[in-house]
Formats: sequence, C-alpha cells, structure tokens
Amino acid sequence: MSSKKPSISVPISFGENTRKALLEADLLDISFKIRSVNGTLLLPLTKELTENELFRLLGHDEFQIEHEEFESIPSSPRTLAEVMSDELSPSELELLPRAYDLIGDIAILEIPEELIQYKDKIGEAFRSLHKNVSVVLAKQGAISGTTRIRDYDLIAGEHRTNTTHIEYGCRIAVDLAKAYFSPRLLEEHNRIAKQVTPGETIIDMFTGVGPFPLHIAKETDAIVFAIDINPDAISLLKKSMKLNKFVGRITPIIADAELYVTENFDSNADRVIMNHPSGASSFVKAACIALKPDGIMHYYDFVGGDDPEALMISRLKSLIKSAGYSIDQVLHVRRVRDSAPYEYQMAVDVVIQ
Repeated sequence: MSSKKPSISVPISFGENTRKALLEADLLDISFKIRSVNGTLLLPLTKELTENELFRLLGHDEFQIEHEEFESIPSSPRTLAEVMSDELSPSELELLPRAYDLIGDIAILEIPEELIQYKDKIGEAFRSLHKNVSVVLAKQGAISGTTRIRDYDLIAGEHRTNTTHIEYGCRIAVDLAKAYFSPRLLEEHNRIAKQVTPGETIIDMFTGVGPFPLHIAKETDAIVFAIDINPDAISLLKKSMKLNKFVGRITPIIADAELYVTENFDSNADRVIMNHPSGASSFVKAACIALKPDGIMHYYDFVGGDDPEALMISRLKSLIKSAGYSIDQVLHVRRVRDSAPYEYQMAVDVVIQ
C-alpha cells in the first residue's frame, strides 16, 4: 500500500545526516520506505514543515519540499498474541504464555490445558518471533523421580532435546530428556563460584549436568566432587568438561549422594552445595558430617509465606539441630525465583559448627 506524504528530497551525499536529524526530531515517518530517485533521497515526514523550519533543523539548504507517494512498511507482529490474533479468541489470547526459558537454542514454554489443541501453532508462532530458537518444547507434567526428569512435547523446530548452553562464558552440555537443568539459577552458579578461594574442597551433592562445578573450576583452583545418581547427567558433565578450560579440578561421581558423602568425607570439606529443592532436607546430616568446623553449607528449598527468609532460616536451623549440629552464622539468604504464587525457591548460605 502506498500513500502521498509530505516529504523532502536531498542529494544522496546529504542523505544520512538528514535522515538522522529528522529521526532524532521525530519528524521522519518510519512507517514508510525512503525512496532513491535520480541521485536524490526522498524522505517521508510526519507532518508538513516550512523551509525555515527545515533549514534550522538540518543546517543546510540542499533540500526540496515535496509531496510524493511512499510505500508503507508492513508492521511485524511483536508478541505471540499478535501472531495468533486470527487463531484464538480474546479470552484464549489472554492465556498465551508470556514468559519462557531459553536453554541454548531451545525454548521451553508452559502451555495451559485450554490451549493444548493449538500447541503446534503456538510453537511455530513463537519461532517466527524468535529467529535464534531452533527447538520449541512444551512442558509436560512436573519434575519427578530420583533423577529429576521432566517430560517435554516438541511443538516446533528440530527433533532434539540436546544443546549447549552458555553462562558467563561457561559452556554447558544439556539434554533435557536425560537430565535436569534450569537456566534460572544462572546468578546462583556465578554467585557461589565467586565465593570459592584457591585450595578449597567442595562437594556438590546433586550436581545434575554440573553447572556449579563448571563455574567454580573455571574461576578458581579448587577441587569439586560432583555427585549425581543419574548416569546421563554425569555423562553430560564430562562432555562439558571437554568444552571448557579450567584452573580447578572436577571429579564426576555417579552415586547416591548420602552414601558417597558419609563413606568418603569426615570434616574435610570446605563447603557443600545442596541444590535439590524438593529433597535436600533429607541429606542435611550427611552434609554436616562432611563439613570442616566452620565449613559452609549452600542450601536450597522451596518456602512460602509473608516472610520466606525467616521461614527458610528457621527450617534449616531445625534440620541442622536434628542432625546434631548448629548454625554458627547465616551468611546470606535470598529469593532465587518465584515458583508459585507466594512461594519461592530460596538459597541460604550458613556456617556450620
């Protein structure tokens, strides 16, 4: 579609400076295409301007005021709702996912039951908006089992669940069908790694694909025992170890964390990482046994209420007391992310005595 617009023509040599001046003054109509005609540029304006107004704005008089035809620029949809507006009713458009997880080049959506019949169309619409995404998956059910696996439904793109995810320059091999990984813990991975000092011995009791050990070993000359009961998770960690350069050392271990820690550590670990939000509480005693006097526990759990920080500390104090130990100092407590209305995944760092 074309329309007649107030416009100016300038020699091409004046074109870029003129375009910038008009754009900065919000006088260039960006909904229409600039034209090139016989060595001049025709620029569409948002309103009629006098010669004096243009001279003051441009600082030169190498222009002609015109009124020409311009071709409109089709506006591209910017949201899922805009892309799907012809497919869904207004009430259904309100249910479309507005957030997603991006792991490498894989996007993960949570599609409500009411829109399941449109899942493939939603996946394709999402890819049309995000050209860097090669695979779109939809969550199916909750994370379950000792290996913490969730089922996914491929709704668009390549038929795969594996990718390489990058965090702060750290390359992490991920296969969502085989091992748990959350990009929402990015800042936790980095935060813990920044605390570690050279020479430390660290236990990551539920390492998954190993983001904590990978970040730590990349940063600091420390040794990290990366434990997981899932062989596929450890296999992915070993793959990641080949993708990065380290100053520290990672020892990958396939084992039940409680058994391995209690059999191999006795007050000789500087810190223990316990990121198993649905089950870490059962392993507190093993972690306490492993830690040196004044060793640090990094503990994760889900809590709710009006004061989740206080509840988190109270719960952990009780767990540690039941194990026969006590908290000497609470170093840090924070909300990592929302997990449900008024429920949070929490992180707390404590010194054990």
